[in-house]
Amino acid sequence: MKYHSLDAANQEIRLITIVPTSSVIEKVIEKVIEKVIDQPSQQESALTDIVRCRLDHFSLESLKSLQASKESTVDTSPSQLNWDGCHESSGCHDAPQRNYSWGDYVAFSYTWGDVTDTRNIILNGHQTAIGANLESALRVLRHKQPIKVGYKIWVDAICINQRDVVERGQEVKRMGKIYKQAHDVVIWLGNEGDESDKAIELVRTLSNAALGIALRQQLDLLGRGCRRALTRLLDRPYWDRLWVLQEIALGGGRTSVLCGQQAVTWRELYSATYSFGTHNVDVMFSLIDRERKDAGLSASGLKRNKLIHLDTEQQVQAGRAKAQVMCMLDFGRKSLATDPRDKVYGLLGMMEASVSDKIVSDYDASLPQVFTDFAKAVIVASSGRSTYHATKGSSAVFHFDVHYQSLSCRGVRVDGIDGLGESYLEEFGNRRPEDAIVPPRGKGNAYGSEDALKEALWNTLVGGRDLRGRKAPTDYRCLLKCSPKEEQESSMRNSRGRTAFSRLITQSAHFQIAGKTLSSFFPSASTSNIEGLRDPLEKIYRFVRTRRLMVTLNGSIGLVPIDAQRGDIVCLLLGCNVPLVLRAAENQHYNVVGNCYLHGIMDGEAMEWLKGAQSCIEEIILG
Repeated sequence: MKYHSLDAANQEIRLITIVPTSSVIEKVIEKVIEKVIDQPSQQESALTDIVRCRLDHFSLESLKSLQASKESTVDTSPSQLNWDGCHESSGCHDAPQRNYSWGDYVAFSYTWGDVTDTRNIILNGHQTAIGANLESALRVLRHKQPIKVGYKIWVDAICINQRDVVERGQEVKRMGKIYKQAHDVVIWLGNEGDESDKAIELVRTLSNAALGIALRQQLDLLGRGCRRALTRLLDRPYWDRLWVLQEIALGGGRTSVLCGQQAVTWRELYSATYSFGTHNVDVMFSLIDRERKDAGLSASGLKRNKLIHLDTEQQVQAGRAKAQVMCMLDFGRKSLATDPRDKVYGLLGMMEASVSDKIVSDYDASLPQVFTDFAKAVIVASSGRSTYHATKGSSAVFHFDVHYQSLSCRGVRVDGIDGLGESYLEEFGNRRPEDAIVPPRGKGNAYGSEDALKEALWNTLVGGRDLRGRKAPTDYRCLLKCSPKEEQESSMRNSRGRTAFSRLITQSAHFQIAGKTLSSFFPSASTSNIEGLRDPLEKIYRFVRTRRLMVTLNGSIGLVPIDAQRGDIVCLLLGCNVPLVLRAAENQHYNVVGNCYLHGIMDGEAMEWLKGAQSCIEEIILG
């Protein structure tokens, strides 16, 4: 099929219209075929059932004058479309008011899947091969009420000329607007499978906030296997896509999530996995692990962190939260993209103009060039915002070298790493020789008293924060009354937080802090209230993964990346909101090992610390 150029001045996009199977013309054709062919071949049967679509140009400028801008009200979501339960015989005909003079459209979010697995559709009268997953989705969508009443569909694989590199770059940059102006965003997780219907039903059930109490009393209340089904639903390839972030973020809480014929809203899915799990995390994950183990599957969480990222960005795009660039970049780093350049271009639609305006989507550019240009744009755009949160006001001072291969910053060397606890790894099989304990040479206590040292220890284990990112309450001090031995208390023995705490302390039991072993700070039997331990233990699980305890030359304690080594330095860079672990490289340059928690210079404490260290500020070259 031949593509025609889009009229950029008129804000044109291409949209799909699915031809309904119940059209009078098609029914006549089917009856004629039945009469002419007594036993139609498989090919002829497939032709009568093939998905038929039209692809046309429409203008996003054609807004109806009576429709207010989506950006003018607090709740910008239009009335929700019904994607569940309206099939061939349902008789659903009503539709919400359309935003455009030509009607309205929904934006589609899905995964391409195996590019070699294709199926045919009829597009503008031409037989056209598309991905099998997309064809399955269109086959389901054609029976849904919004499509039957005329809603059109925007989907990248068809609505962008994928063979035109220039157009692809232009449209990728416009995708943010396309999703934001859509009446609805529809997520397609794939066909039914792996008990997905059971998973969707569980999502609906878990929206009941009172369910946690009943679950504690009767663990199998929801039936065996439903939690395993939910983990499989969230293990589908869709969730690994980079583009998910933009598509869900711009869709709103009422975005529809389809799996086969079943549908729930994004808000229901998020509530089931995050809100419920936050209050009942020990119950939720112990049951998940048990059910997966019974089925011969490896332990797996719910990808809650990814869902949290998605929901957070959704709040940002709706103007209800501040932008978190690092969270966005972290999401992109961990996601999959067919073209690695999309790890940059796929985020531009959500970036502030100060960043996105400096980037041109160029799929002919080399990968190092794309990443370098993006890093430069982000750093330059953020330099004037006093982003060094820990000092409440020290702005970044930096410059690039002429080839943009190194970054010169100003900062202070805070301390050096003297000793390291054993690396915390969830899988013992991944352990390396360098993960073993590195005994500190000194015995100093930077905090003065033993009580202050204990305060620093429990704060370090949770990163100084509670589960919601607020300053850790003094109640978390109960960790010092928790035994590293996994006792048989019924409600805690299977919790992942309890396991993480026990493993962390036991593995580094002989690690010395101020001349005392780590194990000596904890009792042989727990004396703390079990219920009070739930939140701090869960926070330990979330915070210590891929980290290890550290003692500095001055006797401070903290948590650093597992790749940290004795001799690495801890620095505060002006313009960076966390301390960094740096490693000396050639030509007086430093490589970044990662960020860290160093008790005593986090939050407002760093401000006081820097006041006394102004004379120590120096140039530090990264790269």
